[in-house]
Amino acid sequence: MIFTKGKQACLPVFLLACLTVAPVRAVEVKGLYEIELIANSQSAADREQAIKQALYGVLNRVLVADDIAKIPAVQEVLNGAQHYVKQFQYSLIAADEYSAGDARLIRVEFDEDQLLEVMRKSQVGIWSEIRPDTLVWLVVDEDGKRQFYNPETMPDFESALALAAKIKGVPVIFPMLDLEEQQRISVSEVLGADSRNLLAVSARYEVPAVMAGRVTGKGQCWQGDWAFYFDNKIKQWSSDCLPLKAAMQEGMRGAYNVLSGYYGVKPKPE
Repeated sequence: MIFTKGKQACLPVFLLACLTVAPVRAVEVKGLYEIELIANSQSAADREQAIKQALYGVLNRVLVADDIAKIPAVQEVLNGAQHYVKQFQYSLIAADEYSAGDARLIRVEFDEDQLLEVMRKSQVGIWSEIRPDTLVWLVVDEDGKRQFYNPETMPDFESALALAAKIKGVPVIFPMLDLEEQQRISVSEVLGADSRNLLAVSARYEVPAVMAGRVTGKGQCWQGDWAFYFDNKIKQWSSDCLPLKAAMQEGMRGAYNVLSGYYGVKPKPE
C-alpha cells in the first residue's frame, strides 16, 4: 500500500595533465530524495523513527558539510521529518543488500521542493543531481592474495559497492581490465607511492575523479585504504576494520565529501 501526502595538498606538477576537473562524464543521479531502509514494524512510533532515519540518509547525500547533524536547519527538518514526506510504502521482499533474509522495508520519498526551500533560507550547500563519474580501482587483499576487483567472481563486493554508491549518490565506473590494462598496471601500483602510471592508465576514461582503494580481509572484517585524485589534489584516508558493506560505504563517503565540496553550491536567497 502506498500512503501519499497532499581542499587538500596539490599533486606534483607532472600529474596535472592526467586529470581534468571538467565533468567530461556526468550523469543525472535519479532518486536522490527517495530511500529504502528496514522498519521494525508498521506501528506509528516505528514509522516515525524510520522516516526520520530516512530523511537523515537523504540529506547526507545532497548536503555539503563535514557533519550535517551540526546544521541547525537539518535538526529543524529532522524534528518534523513526517511533514516532508511525499509518499511511503511498506514491502516484504528479499533484500540481500540490507540483510541476510527477508526484511520489512519502507520506501520513503521526500518532497524535494520543500526541503530545498528550507536549505535555501538557511544557506546550506547543496550538491545537485548532475554528478560526474568516478573511476574506481579496487584491490582485494584476502588470504595473502591481492587481485583486482572482479564483479563476475566477487558478487558480495559487487552488491556492497552498488549499495555504497547508491547511499551516497556517487556515480562510479570501474576499469575494463582488458589485456592492455593488465599489461600496463599491477595491483601494487593502485595505492603505490608513485601514482603517475595509475593516472596515465585512467586517462582513457576521461573522468574528472579517480579513486584507488585496497580492502584487506582480517577475519570477519575488512580494513580499507583509499586515495582520491581530483582537482589536481589527492586525499587519502583509512577506515577501521569493518563489515564489507560498511567498509565500502567508508570509501564512498570519502568520495562524496571531496566531490560535494567542489560541486556543491549555496542556494541564493529569494
